[in-house]
Amino acid sequence: MKRFWEVIIDDDKLTIEVIGMSSDDTLLTNNVVAMQKAGMHVRCTTPDISASKNEILISGYRNEDNLYSRLLTEYEQKTHKQLKRW
Repeated sequence: MKRFWEVIIDDDKLTIEVIGMSSDDTLLTNNVVAMQKAGMHVRCTTPDISASKNEILISGYRNEDNLYSRLLTEYEQKTHKQLKRW
């Protein structure tokens, strides 16, 4: 089973968070799509596990601890709906 990093990106605040390793990004992808439909400027990516967590960078973006949690909370406040969490 292929493993990869799950990364969430906030294009409004120019921040990223490497959430962790996974072999199934369905939950993350579904949550990001829901956030995008709600007007949030977020996206996700799944870099190969061969890179270390600290090597995952996007030029012009900075790391933000707990970014994914913040975005889930923002979505819930905006839509009054709750997304699935791990």
